[in-house]
Amino acid sequence: MVLRFACLASAVLTLAAGESALAQVSADEESGVADILLSADTISEDRDERILTATGNVEVRVGERVLRADRVIYDEDNRSMQAQGNVQISDSTGTMQFADEIEVDDEFRDGFATRFSMRWQNGGAATASSAVRTGGRRHALEQVVFTSCPICEQEDKTPTWSLRARKAVQNLDTKMISYQDAVLELGGIPVLYVPYFAHPDPTSGRRSGLMTPDFGVSSKVGAFYEQPYYWAISPSQELTVSPTIYANVNPLVKLDYRQRFFSGFLRLEGSFTNEKDFDSDGNKFGEQSWRSHLYGEGRFAINQNWDWGFGVETQTDDLYDLRYDIDGENDLRGLYSSQPRQLLSQIYSTGQDEDFYAEAGLLTFQGLRAFDDDARFPKVAPTLFAEKVFDFGDKGQVSTQFSAAALFRDEAQTLPDSTLTKDSVRATGSAEWTTQTVFGPGLVLSPFALGRFDAYKLDNGLPDGSHEVSRTLGLVGGQVSWPLIRTGKSIDIVVEPIAMVAYGTEDANQKGIPNEDSLLFEVDDSNVFKPDVVSNYDLWEGGARASVGLSTTARFGDGIEINGLFGRRWRDQPDSAFDTLSNLSGEKSDYVASVNADFGAPLRVGARVRFDDEMSFNRVDATVAGDYWRISGNARYFRTAATAAGAEEAGLILDGRFRIKDNWSAIVRQYRNITENRDILLSVGIGYQDDCSFFSIAYERNGGQDRTLGPSDSIRFRFVLTGLGGISDDSVD
Repeated sequence: MVLRFACLASAVLTLAAGESALAQVSADEESGVADILLSADTISEDRDERILTATGNVEVRVGERVLRADRVIYDEDNRSMQAQGNVQISDSTGTMQFADEIEVDDEFRDGFATRFSMRWQNGGAATASSAVRTGGRRHALEQVVFTSCPICEQEDKTPTWSLRARKAVQNLDTKMISYQDAVLELGGIPVLYVPYFAHPDPTSGRRSGLMTPDFGVSSKVGAFYEQPYYWAISPSQELTVSPTIYANVNPLVKLDYRQRFFSGFLRLEGSFTNEKDFDSDGNKFGEQSWRSHLYGEGRFAINQNWDWGFGVETQTDDLYDLRYDIDGENDLRGLYSSQPRQLLSQIYSTGQDEDFYAEAGLLTFQGLRAFDDDARFPKVAPTLFAEKVFDFGDKGQVSTQFSAAALFRDEAQTLPDSTLTKDSVRATGSAEWTTQTVFGPGLVLSPFALGRFDAYKLDNGLPDGSHEVSRTLGLVGGQVSWPLIRTGKSIDIVVEPIAMVAYGTEDANQKGIPNEDSLLFEVDDSNVFKPDVVSNYDLWEGGARASVGLSTTARFGDGIEINGLFGRRWRDQPDSAFDTLSNLSGEKSDYVASVNADFGAPLRVGARVRFDDEMSFNRVDATVAGDYWRISGNARYFRTAATAAGAEEAGLILDGRFRIKDNWSAIVRQYRNITENRDILLSVGIGYQDDCSFFSIAYERNGGQDRTLGPSDSIRFRFVLTGLGGISDDSVD
């Protein structure tokens, strides 16, 4: 039955207990009040008092709001509702409100509740002895408790943290909750009192305001305090300003700007100060001047197939980021990457479709190492690469490529091969054909052919040092493999012998071409069967070569997989252009091998090795990772018989966690130089983590040494409360 409130005086709907009743109150055309839909086990009306009473599984819907209770009394004259027993109110945001008893108007805008509580959909809950709602946009709470921790999993469990206050106000317009006489409790124990405190409610999105401060003590800068301020400039722009005050040195200001565009994004990070240099003990020296850094990147779509971007990395001093503990020096910002302690600024463009790819870039470098001379770093203006693939079906594929690079230096540079170079321009065009066919007892044959032309214009900076040189290169050969597969009920095994033979143009490295782009490469398990192991252009592997090896894989029914590869490479004659680090300097390479075992989450292990005829290991790289019982983490051990400096190098990288009990864990992180018997970084600590908080305290030893900055020790403390952010992040050197 459908009834209007205006006609309730002349209509009564009463049903026997246990049956259902439904009344809909339509909108008043003049007042515009929303429809009210009421359902309950029993609905009755007092005609004289104009009061409607609903009992048993009562549900009242007003627009997108829903009220449920054991009993609801509606006063038609006052247009108010009183709900009693297990009262629940929900709205379109997913927020739930609970009370023992509540009285509201018929639009749920104003009201009063006793023993009130509220739970937000995306986390967070509040309880109060009473609550008053006014204007539909403001909740005034008495004797309130707020937490983001789960509170219903165990009735007797105390939340990890909570805010308890005498009064609180939730403003639905500003989406802020403000407290009077607030006390922070950890595990039910009061630890901090503030007369006033405010934070965004769990439904709040981006908003301007002060963020969690960072403070501590350091041997370099003394006591410090950093106070970030977040500015939500627009829906697509934001800026974080973080001024920092130090006891021993002048203040520093950090800036972090981010913006989204329809076609891409932009991010700029920077800082500035006016100060002298100082060492790891805080001793100042040199001239006082403005010092700064800027790291930034952006990427934007031109159309469906093309985009462009840039990356900028610059700082006024080599050690600026280390002195002020600024992170991000080795992050990738753009298409091209650089070496550690070497900044790269770039602008680039890329294009791609199903069978075509192209890229172009302009690059400049800044060195941060003690021996770096920026005048001898090249400016790359430009670097170009384009590839077009033609598919001829059974006859194979042809890949055509064009590459060019122009390098310019302010001063001439002597390369590791003793070549003096200043400026160089290279252009390369190539075409490569490949196909694949199966014959005989399942043998797979993959023939290939490559033709390439390189043209160089070189200048070593001397009066008569400018000249041009070119070369025409060719490569032909093939690879044959024989995959042998055995399937079983619980294990599948694949054994695949592989052989490759090829012949390329000889003596192509004897024309005085400087090796600018192929200084670091090595024959290992990833490229031992490739026709040409040199992936770049200046260095060429000529003459006859062959590779032979074996690939194996075992797959078990429960997801376990073990695979390995073993191989070696031979050449018809040595080439002085290749050094010992390349594993290609003689007529035969070292043996290369790898093995990987994946047992799922509990354990994953792998190793890559390189050894000679005397079984001396010239390179070992072993990793282990997993999560079993109470232990989780990963470890890596590596050792090489020789480096570019000519010395053996061995190291260990460890990052692990031992779960002591429930939410408590012991944490260890170590980067150790085994050769020099010292820790580059060692961190040992203990941490606690649950659904609503994280706490850790760790001792950290930084053993790095770079000119005036030496080793340092620190104790780091971090405490983060979900919904409130990090409380503090202290360091004591």
